[in-house]
Amino acid sequence: MNASTRAPRLQSKLLGAVSIGLAVVLLCALAGLASAWLKLSTEVPPEVAHSRDAERLQREFRGQVQEWKNVLLRGHDDALRKRHLDAFDSEGRLVQQLAKGLASSPDARTREQAQTFVGLHAQLQQDYHGALQAFAEAGYAPAAGDTLVRGKDRPAASALDALSTHAAQVAEAAVAARSQQARQTLLLCAALTVLAAVLLLMGLAWWLRRAVVQPVLAVEAAARAVAVGDLQHVVQVRSRDEIGRLAQAMQAVQSTLRGVLDAQAAMAQAHEAGSISHRMDASAFPGAFGAMVADSNALVDAHIQVKMRAIAIMGRYAIGDLSQDMERLPGEKAVITEALDMAKRNLGMINGEIRRLAEAAAAGDFSQRGDSARFEHDFRAMVDGLNRLMQTTELNLGEVSSMLRAIADGRLGARMHGDFQGVFARIAGDANTTAAQLATIVTDIKHASGSIHSAAAEIAAGNNDLSRRTEQQAANLEETAASMEELTSTVRQNAEHARQANQLAIGAHAVASQGGSVVGQVVATMGAIETSSRQIAEIISVIDGIAFQTNILALNAAVEAARAGEQGRGFAVVASEVRTLAQRSAAAAKEIKALIEASVEQVGHGAQRVREAGDTMAEIVASVQRVTDIMAEISAASQEQSAGIEQVSQTVIQMDGTTQQNAALVEEASAAARSLEQQANRLIDAVDVFDLSTTAAARDALARAA
Repeated sequence: MNASTRAPRLQSKLLGAVSIGLAVVLLCALAGLASAWLKLSTEVPPEVAHSRDAERLQREFRGQVQEWKNVLLRGHDDALRKRHLDAFDSEGRLVQQLAKGLASSPDARTREQAQTFVGLHAQLQQDYHGALQAFAEAGYAPAAGDTLVRGKDRPAASALDALSTHAAQVAEAAVAARSQQARQTLLLCAALTVLAAVLLLMGLAWWLRRAVVQPVLAVEAAARAVAVGDLQHVVQVRSRDEIGRLAQAMQAVQSTLRGVLDAQAAMAQAHEAGSISHRMDASAFPGAFGAMVADSNALVDAHIQVKMRAIAIMGRYAIGDLSQDMERLPGEKAVITEALDMAKRNLGMINGEIRRLAEAAAAGDFSQRGDSARFEHDFRAMVDGLNRLMQTTELNLGEVSSMLRAIADGRLGARMHGDFQGVFARIAGDANTTAAQLATIVTDIKHASGSIHSAAAEIAAGNNDLSRRTEQQAANLEETAASMEELTSTVRQNAEHARQANQLAIGAHAVASQGGSVVGQVVATMGAIETSSRQIAEIISVIDGIAFQTNILALNAAVEAARAGEQGRGFAVVASEVRTLAQRSAAAAKEIKALIEASVEQVGHGAQRVREAGDTMAEIVASVQRVTDIMAEISAASQEQSAGIEQVSQTVIQMDGTTQQNAALVEEASAAARSLEQQANRLIDAVDVFDLSTTAAARDALARAA
């Protein structure tokens, strides 16, 4: 009720004062302006219209002349020539129409010039059409056509220029007269309007400044403060009219805005502390402020929902689930969708590259490479790292395979060379150590085989020498038997024969002693050969054990590779090659061991027989000693000659049998020595298959490894 009674005060004052003043000013101004505007806006001077027609006439005439030039330039094409000729005639009709309109001008000179141009233009068209026949006869040559009509448009153009210039001058004079008349009318209206406006404005200015301007300036200052964010500006209410109520409303706006800002600050602090579900209470604010708060809450909800959705999808991507896609977001938010799509696409591409390389590696194909050019930054580094892994594995496994092939071919000097790292370095070291061990063992076998061969040759030579001495001893025994027969035939010569027998016995004793010494040497040599053979057998057993352990390790590696499935196929191939090599080494070791065991057995037999020959030679030495004693007794007591001769005969028979046995044993020892030599040659041939060109280097490497 109070507001409705106070409202008209300022409104009545303003409306009353402004209405009266404006009514006076507007009446004066409108009267003059209406008169001047009516003349200027509704009435177009005929002189101005004729000037515009003259200008248009010039444009159309130039267009007609240009169409004739088009006829000349494009005369070789009938369609184009006809089209431009029709345009030329159309432009000519329009020019005639405009010129005849100017011929009705109220200005005498304009009419005269227009009529002159009409005649000249008609003659021009006639001349141009008359030149068409000659132009066609000239083969529509542009130069010929231009020569036929050259200069024929100049009289009409000159007359048209004069007409246009004169029409413009007449229009300018008419416009100047009309403008002068309108200026006078406007000046009078303006003077009266200015006088009334000055008086009105002076009164209004004084009253408005006091009643309106100062309060409004105060409210304006408050509004400007609010506009720049200053809500602490104090708004004073000095009246109870509309301006006072405006000040009160400004105070209410400040209070409401401070409430909105406080609510926004509280929500910002809550979100900063992690409580992103906090929202402003839109019901605490009236009208548009409540709607603004609700919109702010909705905006925050929308952004948080988008972020949470993006975080959820990225979480799925982080654990490898690429099945989800981000919803298509509009406007600038589409960058989130594009970023997630790009992340999914890049993760899918890098996953595909990793899967392809892993499948190739599982299949034993390490020659595959990832396309790192398709990626950037860390993804490119990942693909480059996988490529380096594939390349390193391919090169290192190739080195292992090459070395195993070389060892399988007997080239024990082959080694793995290169900058190996980690497990590949251990594999290279173990492989090189294994090759060095094999080379050293084979070298030792070769040296032992040479020693066995030399010893067997020495045994054979000794046995041959022993055989010759035994044969000589048998001949001596035969002579002794003949002497004994002579002793039995004559007693008289008993003493002489006894003396001769004594001498012979002494010689036989020396020969038997020498034979016993040789047999002792043979026994020692056969013992050394037997010891060397046993050592070789032990070495071959070590080789067999190494081959067996290598086979077991290769078998275990093959089993592990089989458990690994496709991923272990490449290592299964390597393990198979190692196992094959170990089996071949074991087979060779078994063959060598069999040869050595046969040689040891034969050497044992030869040693046993040599020992038996030694025992026999000892018995021979003892028998010869007894013969010597008996011959001495024969010399001393011829009475016992018959018995002594009988004993000597028996002894000689025994010596002859023993000698024959010794000869047989020596033959057997010689055969055993030759067999041992043949077995040694076979052993040497067996180890010659290995290439030991770097045996010394291998031993050094093995020594350093130990």
